[in-house]
Amino acid sequence: MGGCYAKDNSSMINSNNNSSAAPRDYKFGNDIRVESIHRYDEQITNIIRRDFVENPQIFILNNVLMGIQFFENYQKELNGVQKCGCFRDIFKLVNSTTSKMEKELNRTLLKDETMECTSPDIIFDQVNRNVRYRPLHGPKKYHSEPLVAKRLYVINDTIEVVNSMDVPQYTSIDKPACQVRTEESRRKRIFTSQTNRHKPFFDTANIHTYDYTTITDIRTPKLLNIISNPERRDTIPNSCFALKKVKKNIADVYVENEDIDSETEFSEEDFFETVSYIDSKGFMNYFKNALFPHSLGRALGFDELAISEAKSIPGKIFCNLSDEDDNPIPCEIIPSVAIDWPGEQTFEFIMREDRPTITDRRTGYRYRWPTDEMLKEIKSLSCVLIPKGYWLKKGSYQDANIEWEIAFPKAERYIETRMSHSQMRCFLFLLTIHKTYIEPVSYQHGLLPEHIRCHMYWECESNYRDWPEHRLGTKLTKIIANLISNLSKGILPDYFIKQKNLFENIPKKYLQFAQKVFHDILQSPAMYFIKALRNLRYTSAKFYPPLDFKELYKILTHTQGIKIINPDILSVIPPNLKKKRYHDTETQWRHIQELKTKEKIFKQKQMEKENLKIEERKDSNDSVDLGWSCEKQFDVYKTKALLELFINDFIDIAKKSCRIGTKDQTLFYLKQAWYLTRILEDTASAFIVEGRKFKEIIAREEETCKKMAVKELSHVPPTTPVRNSAQFEFTLHQQVKSNVVNLNNLHTAFNSNAPPQTMQKIKNIDKYKGPEAIGGVTRKSVAFIEPNK
Repeated sequence: MGGCYAKDNSSMINSNNNSSAAPRDYKFGNDIRVESIHRYDEQITNIIRRDFVENPQIFILNNVLMGIQFFENYQKELNGVQKCGCFRDIFKLVNSTTSKMEKELNRTLLKDETMECTSPDIIFDQVNRNVRYRPLHGPKKYHSEPLVAKRLYVINDTIEVVNSMDVPQYTSIDKPACQVRTEESRRKRIFTSQTNRHKPFFDTANIHTYDYTTITDIRTPKLLNIISNPERRDTIPNSCFALKKVKKNIADVYVENEDIDSETEFSEEDFFETVSYIDSKGFMNYFKNALFPHSLGRALGFDELAISEAKSIPGKIFCNLSDEDDNPIPCEIIPSVAIDWPGEQTFEFIMREDRPTITDRRTGYRYRWPTDEMLKEIKSLSCVLIPKGYWLKKGSYQDANIEWEIAFPKAERYIETRMSHSQMRCFLFLLTIHKTYIEPVSYQHGLLPEHIRCHMYWECESNYRDWPEHRLGTKLTKIIANLISNLSKGILPDYFIKQKNLFENIPKKYLQFAQKVFHDILQSPAMYFIKALRNLRYTSAKFYPPLDFKELYKILTHTQGIKIINPDILSVIPPNLKKKRYHDTETQWRHIQELKTKEKIFKQKQMEKENLKIEERKDSNDSVDLGWSCEKQFDVYKTKALLELFINDFIDIAKKSCRIGTKDQTLFYLKQAWYLTRILEDTASAFIVEGRKFKEIIAREEETCKKMAVKELSHVPPTTPVRNSAQFEFTLHQQVKSNVVNLNNLHTAFNSNAPPQTMQKIKNIDKYKGPEAIGGVTRKSVAFIEPNK
C-alpha cells in the first residue's frame, strides 16, 4: 500500500515524531529525515512473518484483536459530536466536568433529593451502545447486557467536609445539615469526624472480628431491607453516628490543667475525649434501606420492580435499568460525600519520582504520562468518600465501621478520556476476559473491574508509547504477565494513593483463582481470547462487520489444511477403493462400477460421522476446546486459509471505516491487509494469483479513501500561499504533522494519542553525535501537554 504496489508509485508522509518518509531524497528541514517507504514496508512484513513462523498463536491473537471493534470513530465518539473537523472540538466532551446524563439527573436530584450524581464512565457508555455481551453457552446465553456496569456516584449535599475545626453556625434553613472534618487512618483511608450539628446515638464503636467466611458473606450481594417509615430526608438521622473515645495529646492535658501538682487527681475525661463519627455502616444502611427505595431510586430512573429486586454490599447498590428491548442495564449506585482533592494522601502521586520517562533516541523527545498539565488539572477535581468500611482477612479491627474510602471518579474519567485508542482497547479486552472467566465464579469477592482499571493506569504510565495497534496481542500478554505477578504477591497499589493495597483484604483463594485463569490464558492465548471475544455482539448491522469466529475455529482445529481448501478430498483411501487393472474389458468395467458404489457408501458413512460430531458439539456446553494444541508451524493450506480470512476481514473493516470511521483507520486496515497479502504470496507460488487479486482490491479501496481525503482537504483554505512544488511539499508536511496519526508506522497506533497531544520542552539534553543525529542540532527534551482549549 502507499506506493508499494500502486501503478503511480505515489508516496505517503510519515508524520510521527516529526520525521517523514517519502521516496524522495531531500529534507524539509534540519530536523526532518526522509526514508524509503519500501524499506519500511519490508521491515514490517518481516516482523509479521516472523511472528507467524515463530509464534503462530500470537500472530493469530494479534489479528483477531484487530478484527474486534468497539467504536465507530474513537475521536468522534469521545467528542460527543457528529463531526470532528478540528482539534479544539476533540476536547469538548473530554474537558467537560459533567456529562449530559449527569446534568439531566442533577436537575431532579438537587431540587428534590438534596443530592447530585457523577457518572465517570462516559467512554464505556459509548461502548455499551455499540457492543453487548451475550454468551453463546450457559444459563445466560439468551441474556444480553453491557460489557461494563454503569457507575453512578450519588453525592449527599447535606454533609459538608471542611478542613478546619472552626465550623460556622448555620440556621435551620441553611444547608448542609452536618459539617465534618477528616482524619487519616493507618492504611491511608479516611474516616470522618462529626462536629456540633447533631447529638450522637451510639455510646461507643464496636470491635469486630472477621475471618474469610465473614468477608465473603459481607461481599455477597443481599436484597435491601426496606424501611416502611423512613426518617426525614433533609437531615442525617442519629443511626448514622457513633461515639468513640480518643486519646488526648498529653501536652494538651497539661496546658488545660496549668495548676496541677503531684497531688492532683485526674479522671478519665482528662486524658480521653469522646468524639462523634459518622458511621459508614449506619450511613450505608440509611441510604440503601430508606433513601434509595423510597425516593432516590425513582429519581435516578429505576422502576418499582427493579428497586424491589436491588441488592447491595457495603458501598454499592446493584440495580438494573432497562433498554428499548427490555434487556437489563446493570448499574452500581454508590453513595458518597464530596471532598476536595486530598493533597496529603496523594502527595506521592503528584510528585511521583519513579514515574518513567521514555526517550526516543531518534528524535531526542522525552515522553511522560501523566504530564504536568494533566496532574495540574487532576488536582483541581473533587473526590468523594464512600461508606465502605474495612474488614481484615483475619482478626479484629476497632475502626471497621467508622472508616470511609476515598474514591476518584472525576480523576478516573479525566484519565480514561486521555487514553489512546489502543490502550482503551486493551482495557476492554481485559474486561471481556474478566467477564467470561472470572466474574461468573468470584463475582464481587475477588478480582473486580476496578482492579483491572487500576492495573491499566499503571501500565499506561510505565510506557505510554508502546501500544502498537497491529500487535496488541503481544502487548496484552505482557500486561497479563504483570497482573499475574501482582496477584501472586497479593499486592496492587492504588494508582492515586500508592500506600493503599487494593488486594489487602481479598481472600487469597480468589486471588489464586484469577492468577490461574490468567496463567492458563498465557498458555493458550488464541483459543481463550476466541472463546471470550465471540460473546461480544454488535448492536447494529450498520456497525463494522464481525469476525467469523466459527470459520476461524474450523481452520485452527482442522488436522489437515488441504481439507479446508477442498473438503471432498479424503485423507486416507481405503484399500477396497483402490483401482485395479484387468485385461478383460467387461471385468474392468464391473470393477469400476463396484468402486463407484463403494465410494458412495463410504462418503455417506463419513458424512454421518461428521453429522454425529456436530450434534455432539451442539449438546455440549461449549464447542471451543481450550486444550487445543497449536501446531509449531501451519501447513501451506492452513496458512492460506488463515491469511485469506484475515485479509478479507480487514478489507471489509476498511470499507466500512471509509464510511463511518476515519481515513486514517481505513488506510491502517488496508495496510495490514497488504502486509498479509505479501506473506500469502511468499507462502507458495500457487497463491500469486490470489495475492494479485487482493492487491487490486486494496489499491481500489486506497484510491477511494485518498480521493475522499483530498475532497475534504480541498474545503480547508491554505494558511499561506503555495508558490512552488517544494513549498507545497513542506506545507503538506506541516498539515500532516499536526495530525497524531501515522499512516505507515504500525508500531504506533493509528490513533496513538486520544485526544492528540502537543510537545512541551522541559529541559535540554545532550547532543546526539551518532548516526542518528539529524542535522547536527541539539535535541530538546519534551513531554506531552494538552493543546490550548
